[in-house]
Amino acid sequence: MSNLLLKNFSLSLTKKRDFDAEINKILSDNPSRALFVNITEKPKKRSLPANSIQHVWYKQIGEFSATDTKTAAAECKIDFGLPIILSDPDIGPVIGYSLDKALFSDMPREKQIKYIQIIQITSLMNTKQHSQYRENILYFWNTAGLNLSYDEKG
Repeated sequence: MSNLLLKNFSLSLTKKRDFDAEINKILSDNPSRALFVNITEKPKKRSLPANSIQHVWYKQIGEFSATDTKTAAAECKIDFGLPIILSDPDIGPVIGYSLDKALFSDMPREKQIKYIQIIQITSLMNTKQHSQYRENILYFWNTAGLNLSYDEKG
């Protein structure tokens, strides 16, 4: 008998096909079992502390690299956020197309930093992507000699 659990499936129009396939497999493997389905609104993508941590880190990175917080945030979005978002099968092609049309990859770094400030990157991430984003920032900067902390006092 197959696993009857399909918990916390993130259902959207773009993921409906995967959902249907999972449901069909469960029903096929268990044709005589009555099942109960409950669909609820998805909770927020991530907690406020996750957002707070990244902003604390931007300040610490800015101080360490002798730049301002906005520039540190933009650089993190470019260096750590874009690769994650561009690899997302739903969002990546849209953001990639926009960046290609703006000739983003041909811009000098200073212009990229200004441009990326008007593009949503981290707010488009799901919890797993945002965790990866923070882990990549933490690893890079800790390797570079900056001991990033979670303490809001820095």
